Amino acid sequence: MMKMLMTGIALLATIALPACAQDDWISLEKTTGSGLFQEKCGMCHRAGGMGTGILGRRLAPEQALLENRNDLQGPYIKTVVRNGFGVMFPLSRGEVSDAQLDMIAAYLASDMSSSSDE
Repeated sequence: MMKMLMTGIALLATIALPACAQDDWISLEKTTGSGLFQEKCGMCHRAGGMGTGILGRRLAPEQALLENRNDLQGPYIKTVVRNGFGVMFPLSRGEVSDAQLDMIAAYLASDMSSSSDE
């Protein structure tokens, strides 16, 4: 009886999970520059983050948030991410793939007021 119950539960799980995976709400994979920035960089480079605080010591407060800037260039962003800068450690391709970094750089290098990558 217990074996039949466990088999039934396993069968339901294999049917239900693919159906749920089709919905975006269950997807953990970020596929936009904005989402990837939040996931990979946001801990330090969003409001209250260490990177934002450190940049705020050198730049105007509105410029400390990378998402507010419109002077960042893609190649510069990629170089800083891969090599580090100051107290920022470099991120490997295992942490942020080249494709993900391309999307993040494109997101940050664009004028955020007109970005459709939300």
